[in-house]
Amino acid sequence: MAAVSPAAAIAQELPEGFRTPTGNVQCLFFDISSVRCSIATVSNRLPNRPADCELEWGHDFGLHAGSREGERLCVGDTIADDYPVLPYGESARHGAIVCRSARKGVTCINGDGAGFELSRSLQRVF
Repeated sequence: MAAVSPAAAIAQELPEGFRTPTGNVQCLFFDISSVRCSIATVSNRLPNRPADCELEWGHDFGLHAGSREGERLCVGDTIADDYPVLPYGESARHGAIVCRSARKGVTCINGDGAGFELSRSLQRVF
């Protein structure tokens, strides 16, 4: 059996995704360069679907390590899974992306300060 470096062992122990204590928001990290989060229930009106989006719209958000802004995604799949809970007040970091769970929702930010904020009443990209 090949030896595993300590850094590789630590990376394998990190969860690939998380969910909020309510389960309304689930996030999945892709390598160390991006995150995608999905919010199941919102109470506000979603923005109009873009003309070029023929798939699901409004509930999924993405952020890349080098992005200047988070984005609302047009998707044809789901990231839903039985991820571990990220308790309120805790953060999950993968590379330059940090996501923080709070009672008011989830905020994900990259190293340049771009990101998104998700809650039942507000979903915004910045």
